[in-house]
Amino acid sequence: MKEFGCKVEEIPAGELNGCGRRTRFDSPTGHMFEIFAEKEQTGKWGLTKTNPEAWPRGLEGMKVTRFDHCLLYGIDIDGTLELFRDVLGFELAEQVVDPEGNRAAQFLTVSMKAHDIAFIKHDEDGKFHHASFFLDTWQDVLQAADIISMEDISLDIGPTRHGLTHGQTIYFFDPSGNRNEVFCGGNYHYPDHEPLTWKAEDLGKAIFYHDRQLNERFLGVLT
Repeated sequence: MKEFGCKVEEIPAGELNGCGRRTRFDSPTGHMFEIFAEKEQTGKWGLTKTNPEAWPRGLEGMKVTRFDHCLLYGIDIDGTLELFRDVLGFELAEQVVDPEGNRAAQFLTVSMKAHDIAFIKHDEDGKFHHASFFLDTWQDVLQAADIISMEDISLDIGPTRHGLTHGQTIYFFDPSGNRNEVFCGGNYHYPDHEPLTWKAEDLGKAIFYHDRQLNERFLGVLT
């Protein structure tokens, strides 16, 4: 990463509870990232590692399965693609391309998921769009929508479906003003898959497959 031009900082084990030594580095879009090799393992939902139950008892709220991905905004998404693809081993799974062939959005994966991280080109670096958490079923997403109303949580948009990644989703804001997503479904990726491409002129359908129209608040409210 230093050869790529990143500023790198080594953080000793134990500075974060349950985590081994970490390496912190910056990126061309102005975001800071950390990678690590050792982490205390708790198992899915905290279930035991031997003879785990089907699901843990006493769950409340939206009952998310895992943190899934985040979407970030910045200027040099081409440089960030090079960092994540050529240095960190991610693959470009999906993209939005303008009429001139320039990439306006990119969805990167280091697994079989539709994406582990995504970037959208923006005229200001270091911006955060949302953090996303995975639910098992569409019924779980609808129940999350019920909880959002029952608890008077600030709804952003949904429930709906994306064209990009095909996830079934709902977005809301937490008390600090950050956007969150819970979703289910979505595409999968294999190393021999070519990137899926959406045209920028069809961005409304790409983002909200049912409404097929852009939502300025969804695109423009960042933290």
